[in-house]
Amino acid sequence: MRPTAPAIPIILGLSLLGASGAYLYMLFKKRRTSSAADVVDFLMRKTSKQEPFALDLIISNNLIPLVVGRKGYTLKHIQQSTGVEVNFTDHDESSQRCRIHGPSLESVEHAKEMILKETSRPITITEEVIVPQAACGKILGRCGDELHEICRKSMAKVWLEGRARSETERRVMITGTEAQIKAAKELIAQKVQEDYECRKVMSESARQTREPRIRTPPSSGAPTPTPTDAAKHSTLPTKAIVEKQNSSTFGTGQMEVFVSTIVSPGKFYVQLVGPQSAELDTLVESMTKYYNQSQNRELHRLRKPYLGQIVAAEFNADNKWYRAEISAILPNEYKPGEVVLDLYFVDYGDNQYTNPNEVYELKPDFLALRFQAIECFLAKVEPATNQHNVMTTSAASAEDEWDPVAVNRFEELTHVAQWKKIVSKIVTYRSGKSPLHGRETSPIPGVELYDTAPNGVDQVNIAHVLVAEGLARHATTDRQDELSRSQLFRLGLTNGGGSSSQSSSMERVEETSASSSTSASTVKSTGQPHTNQQPAVQYRSLANGTH
Repeated sequence: MRPTAPAIPIILGLSLLGASGAYLYMLFKKRRTSSAADVVDFLMRKTSKQEPFALDLIISNNLIPLVVGRKGYTLKHIQQSTGVEVNFTDHDESSQRCRIHGPSLESVEHAKEMILKETSRPITITEEVIVPQAACGKILGRCGDELHEICRKSMAKVWLEGRARSETERRVMITGTEAQIKAAKELIAQKVQEDYECRKVMSESARQTREPRIRTPPSSGAPTPTPTDAAKHSTLPTKAIVEKQNSSTFGTGQMEVFVSTIVSPGKFYVQLVGPQSAELDTLVESMTKYYNQSQNRELHRLRKPYLGQIVAAEFNADNKWYRAEISAILPNEYKPGEVVLDLYFVDYGDNQYTNPNEVYELKPDFLALRFQAIECFLAKVEPATNQHNVMTTSAASAEDEWDPVAVNRFEELTHVAQWKKIVSKIVTYRSGKSPLHGRETSPIPGVELYDTAPNGVDQVNIAHVLVAEGLARHATTDRQDELSRSQLFRLGLTNGGGSSSQSSSMERVEETSASSSTSASTVKSTGQPHTNQQPAVQYRSLANGTH
């Protein structure tokens, strides 16, 4: 059906109306989409301008060094690992505010975890402990061994302050964690207690004075000397001999000793005063109790004595039992075909002839304590009777030169075997034959001996007393029996300057002269040495049965 003429405009109008609507629809839709994009873009731009995430922590002042680390390395590592920034500001007197700035919540949380981990580590602190000055030697130990052991066991850093806090106290510094410091304090307290107990034993031993162990040697049979004009009005030294120095001022290399045996001023024996003195007294008591029992003597009967053997023997002056070494096996002039043993008492330095049937093997338990006798000679003096200035080259000839009157006076001045403390100072060494078998080249220390003056404060040089009384004279400086500096250096007995070390302690001498404790420890429980070779028997003429 063909449309009529009036309908055509209407149809065209409707068509145009539909096309316009569609155009307008598309136009409005495009504008709406563009507006949404603009809104999203605006929101994105707004989000990008948002402030970074931040978090605050309150940290104690004593934990701040853990977070910062040495030279700030720990804090730098946290910031570089997480990309955050960490700042500290004051919060109160005991803490600080730690603010963490980061681009994301995750980075801030990560930085927070790292900081809290650092603050949970144990805090390293430094504390001090005040100890008695007298106990410092016990804390340090030989060559610092005890102090190193304290550090090793506690895992703390421990050191003694270089300068004493006072005359009686010293400060010990400890660095470590609380647990480490606690462990170190306990170990230090143990050492202080050990020192206290040691000194207590020494004090009790001093109150329970040793019985004099005197038996007059042949050289001491002379009458009491007549003092010269310098001292004829008194047996005590004159004021001119007294040296104005307090005993407390004696330094390194000067030790308190007992003079146990004297042959002459050129040869005598001393014992160090200290814990070993009490240990020796205990040893003698134990040996006497043990060997006084017949069944024990039978158990240790000596069958084949040999030179250098360490044995147990009774000393005929006090009927106590002591350690001794067989220094010679001699024919008995009174009983042909039999022998006697020349015994050297290793803790006292004297000798005694004894029948082999009265000597017994030493129980190994009695070898623990090192031998105590230390051979010495009086330094810087020589016999007054040596008018021709003969250079002695052996210890034996030096002993024979001394007048019996001088020997007797020397015994009085040194209180031999009376167990009175005197001060010894090493000033030189000389080579000589050791009384101990197999130790012939041991260096012998030359010492100065000081006794307390009548005023109880100053010191008296015993050598000066002998010189003042005309019983000795000052020795020449080029004595041939003293070791040269090069010899001392090879022996390790000199200081860094190459001169004779006067700062060497008597402990070094004890190690050198009484190193027999090492040798003695090689004796088997049967009393025989580890070698299968039996030493040859040594014989020499014997003037009398005992000495």
